[in-house]
Amino acid sequence: MTYPKIQPSTHLFIAATLVVLSWSASANWDCEKLESPEPIPTPSTLNSLPVASKPWPEATQAQQIHALTEASSAFADRAPAWSLAVASPSLGLWQTQIGGGENARFAAASIGKSMTAVLVFKAIEAGQLSLTDPIDQWFPDLPRANEVTIDHLLTHRSGYFIPADGPLSGPYQAPEEDFEKLKDIGLAFCPGHGWAYSNVAYQLLGRIVETVSGQSYAELLRTEILEPLALTDTEVLIPNTPDPLMVQGHQGGEPVGPVDYASAFAAAPVVSTAPDLLRYWQALLSGELISEASLNRMMDPAWPMFGNPQMRYGAGIQVGDVPGPGAMLMHSGGITGFSATVAWLADYDVWVAVMTNERQVPAEAAMWALVQALNSAKSD
Repeated sequence: MTYPKIQPSTHLFIAATLVVLSWSASANWDCEKLESPEPIPTPSTLNSLPVASKPWPEATQAQQIHALTEASSAFADRAPAWSLAVASPSLGLWQTQIGGGENARFAAASIGKSMTAVLVFKAIEAGQLSLTDPIDQWFPDLPRANEVTIDHLLTHRSGYFIPADGPLSGPYQAPEEDFEKLKDIGLAFCPGHGWAYSNVAYQLLGRIVETVSGQSYAELLRTEILEPLALTDTEVLIPNTPDPLMVQGHQGGEPVGPVDYASAFAAAPVVSTAPDLLRYWQALLSGELISEASLNRMMDPAWPMFGNPQMRYGAGIQVGDVPGPGAMLMHSGGITGFSATVAWLADYDVWVAVMTNERQVPAEAAMWALVQALNSAKSD
């Protein structure tokens, strides 16, 4: 089997290089006179979401299991370790781990942004927040904070953007250090008038949900998502406390580190396994975690990511409409030493989660290889 090349439209470049307007004069912009980018409608095939169901039974179809095993073997040597899971109505749940040791966990990276978004919508449903709330009540010293809303932060349209100066590395750094940088950098564009994938926006959201709930972000994740779904192989990253089951990350075949991954805070908050991510994604999309209205708002409206209309970002969910994989709801993640993705491919009614400890191997490519293998086995 030839390992497929991932198309740029399906690969989320977390550390993206974004060309934006010079923000040196942002304080002088007349934002009301600027046009806003238009969202793209959700594909019609995503109008019907999965119905809540019991956990998938273990896969027993020998032909499909063989196809998935062969597919994973074909790309296994591209990274030191993998956690893989595939589920569908005809298959049940297939899962495997390659390398990494027993009970190994991987950085879920930006997939955790969807969890932060869930916490925000739970706070909205509880009457603690509104999408239209300006954030100056929590961060009065940030640029144009009276114009930046919760919705802007969720959808990466706040204008708060810190260009990456390299991979995440070194000891723990509190998110407040990035908040201070925003004061000096200013905005990349007027709030609501552009799009830039922003880790710092989700760090701000993490602090906001802590304030309105009176609980720590870690406590909220555990009580609102991890414990209700029995995600026993998922843990919140804690500053200065390495997870003992987290595998070593790699970059280009070389180990990375030391890295305190807790520095990413609410932008990349957890370590996990592919089966746990799949269970979480099923629960989210079937309405187990938030209301139908909130879930719909996470998906629609959605804006082109990095200018590519085939992959859009809503409010914590990526909406894809890509040749091959077709219509899908997903979230990818990449961080120093790790690559991950979780998706529901509507056209195939297949769920896939891929995690690996090699940053330069796109998890999306492995995802598509597994879907192709399963589809081929079902057709034979």
